[in-house]
Amino acid sequence: GTWLPECTPIYVQYFVKFFIIGVTVLVVAVPEGLPLAVTISLAYSVKKMMKDNNLVRHLDACETMGNATAICSDKTGTLTTNRMTVVQTYIGDVHHRVIPDPGQINARTLDLLVNAIAINSAYTSKILPPDVEGGLAKQVGNKTECGLLGFVLDLQQDYAPVREQIPEEKLYKVRNQKLNSASTFGFR
Repeated sequence: GTWLPECTPIYVQYFVKFFIIGVTVLVVAVPEGLPLAVTISLAYSVKKMMKDNNLVRHLDACETMGNATAICSDKTGTLTTNRMTVVQTYIGDVHHRVIPDPGQINARTLDLLVNAIAINSAYTSKILPPDVEGGLAKQVGNKTECGLLGFVLDLQQDYAPVREQIPEEKLYKVRNQKLNSASTFGFR
């Protein structure tokens, strides 16, 4: 219809009524709908993360885990920092509960230990200086081997000269063969 000047107050009243209804719906519905919206978005995140082989059991953990670029876990599913370090040692019939001082170990034993670790670990495993000053040294390659190489450095020794003295080409390598799953082996 046409706008009748004499009915303007009624039109204004209608507009105000619509506005009040709009504000009421906004005030009432948004707080009620917000938890649902958050839950739906988190459930969607869980599904997306499952495609990346990342199982999240608690929805709220998605917000934290979604920002992680690399997640390291051991066989039991315990989250780790993917770093291995030697904590205790048993050298020359002595159990050291902390990393021993190089002077506490027999010189020949220490030399043998450094050589054994340096040569028997893959030459691709290395300990590199940290990116940030004061940070943790970077472990490159097999983490177990890196833990042992770190132990060599903690003993104030260096594995690099040993590797230079005996290059990889001089080493004989034994290939691992797949074992029959029915076979059992005992270790002493």
